[in-house]
Amino acid sequence: MVNFKKLLQETLEDNRIEMLMESREYTEDERVYMRGYTRALSDMLEDFNAEYNEFMENVNKIHLN
Repeated sequence: MVNFKKLLQETLEDNRIEMLMESREYTEDERVYMRGYTRALSDMLEDFNAEYNEFMENVNKIHLN
């Protein structure tokens, strides 16, 4: 889980850098896609952070049934 979070953060940072300092010239459609993809990754990270502690509490609880 920690690796997943780290990978999300690294990918987000890479995408943000690419959008600021493009490694090549992108079409407007590609830029729109990149913005949407970056936003989706950001939403995933936000959801992950919001639910991670609750998930870990449930994993660590002893269940008798």
